[in-house]
Amino acid sequence: MSRGPGVWQRQILRVTSGTVVAAVAGIVKTTVAVPDRDDFTAARRGAKGLALAQRVCAVYAWTCIRCGQIQDSDDPVACCGTVRPMLAVCQPERRRLLQHPAPPPGGSCPEWVNIVPERMPQGQLPVPDVADLAALVTRRAFERLEADEARVAIRDAVAVLRLAHEIEHDDALAERDAARRQMQEWENGLWIIRNAVVSRYGLDAWAAVSAEVRKLRPAAPR
Repeated sequence: MSRGPGVWQRQILRVTSGTVVAAVAGIVKTTVAVPDRDDFTAARRGAKGLALAQRVCAVYAWTCIRCGQIQDSDDPVACCGTVRPMLAVCQPERRRLLQHPAPPPGGSCPEWVNIVPERMPQGQLPVPDVADLAALVTRRAFERLEADEARVAIRDAVAVLRLAHEIEHDDALAERDAARRQMQEWENGLWIIRNAVVSRYGLDAWAAVSAEVRKLRPAAPR
């Protein structure tokens, strides 16, 4: 049985179901009150996973870095912030509606960006994941309850919901472990830099720059 989408993947799927194209950074800003770098990294990782699974199409679009407004134009106009190419996502069938995608920043484009899923062979159905199954069972249970025909056992619905919750919990733990590894790597690098500065310029030199360097410290995993 396949694993269901993670927290950010579900949010991306929800947003793209109601709009033509959405900037990944914009999704983060409208989901988290004060997002940090880990939020943007996790959302980008979620978009990559969905693109590789051909559940969304990942593109670059002209986007205002402040308000997140996307401009489908070869000649974007000034907005409330700088307008530049940013990662965006859309449902595969809506990719054709974005007529003026932006060039990739720096000229290089990851292989998973601008992937347009192939048409599914006629008669072939998509494979549901655990999240789809949980939603279906729950909906059917409430439909039968409302009609006084409870043919779906409540305990079965609860069991599927519990399974979906456990998978979501596992995804959250994996993201937290990745953040912890990043934090450890940063601390190790900081120690190397400190030793190099101290050995060459002395402790006073390190004290003068350490506060500024520590401002770049990644956010601690939650």
